[in-house]
Amino acid sequence: MNPLLQVEDLDVRFATPMGLVHAVRGVGFTMGREKLAIVGESGSGKSVTGRALMGLVAPPGRVSAHRLDFDGIALADAGPVAFRRLRGKRIGLVMQDPKFSLNPVQRIGEQISETLRLHTGLSSAAARSRSMAMLEAVRISDPERVYRAYPHELSGGMAQRAMLSMMLVAEPDLLIADEPTSALDVTVQLEILSILDEQIRLRGMGLIFISHDLRLVSRFCDRVLVMYAGRVVETIAAADLAHAKHPYTQGLYRCLPNLDRPGEKLPVLNRDPAWLTA
Repeated sequence: MNPLLQVEDLDVRFATPMGLVHAVRGVGFTMGREKLAIVGESGSGKSVTGRALMGLVAPPGRVSAHRLDFDGIALADAGPVAFRRLRGKRIGLVMQDPKFSLNPVQRIGEQISETLRLHTGLSSAAARSRSMAMLEAVRISDPERVYRAYPHELSGGMAQRAMLSMMLVAEPDLLIADEPTSALDVTVQLEILSILDEQIRLRGMGLIFISHDLRLVSRFCDRVLVMYAGRVVETIAAADLAHAKHPYTQGLYRCLPNLDRPGEKLPVLNRDPAWLTA
C-alpha cells in the first residue's frame, strides 16, 4: 500500500528583526492511514510542521522540502491554488481552541455547509442535510439547535465537536489535530478522543495528532515523532514511550507527575547541547 504522506528534509525559517529563526530543521517521516503523534515542548516546531504540511505558513515564513508528497501529489513546490484544492476537502485541520477557529459572526451550520458547497458543489438543501448528519455523527444530541447556533452559544466541548464536523464533513483522507483537547476538561477530552477514534476507523483516515501530553498519545496513537528544537530526535511506537531511547524523550517522560506518589518533586529536564546537532 502506498504511503499517505511522505516528508523529506522539511525546513521552515522565519526572517525577524533579530535574525533568521530556524523553526523546523530537516524533518522527515512517512505515514499511512494511522494515528501519528508529534510531541515536544512549546517551541519545538510541532505546530509549525503541521501548518507547513497544509501550506499555511505565512510570510515572513519560508518553507522548503526535498520531498513533500501527499497521496502521490507533489506539494514541495505547489502554489496556493494547489493547497486550496486540498485544504478542507482532502486534508482537514482542527485547532486547539474552537472559539478562536470558528467564525464568531456566522452560524455553525453555515460554516459546515460552506465546506461542502465549496468542495463538492452540493446545493444548499443537500449541504444542510449532510451537515446535520455530520453533527449527529459526532454525537451531538440536538443537531438542529447547534446548526442554528453561533460559536459563543456553545460550550467548549460542543464547539470542538462542531469544528470536527466541519473538518470531517468533506471526508478528508488526512486530519491534522493541533492540541484539540488541551482547552477542555478531562471528561470532555475523553469524549472528543473517542469521537476522533471512531471517525478515523470508520473513514479509514490518517491522523497527525500534535500534543505535549505523552501519556495521552501513548494510549491513543500508533506512532510518535518526538521533536526538539525543530528536529525529530526519535520515532517510536506509542506503546513504547516509557522505554524510549533518546535522553530527551526519557526526560520528558520522567517529568510527568505520578499520582501514586503525590507531593514528589518532579525532576528537571537537563538538556544536552549535542541534541541540537544530532
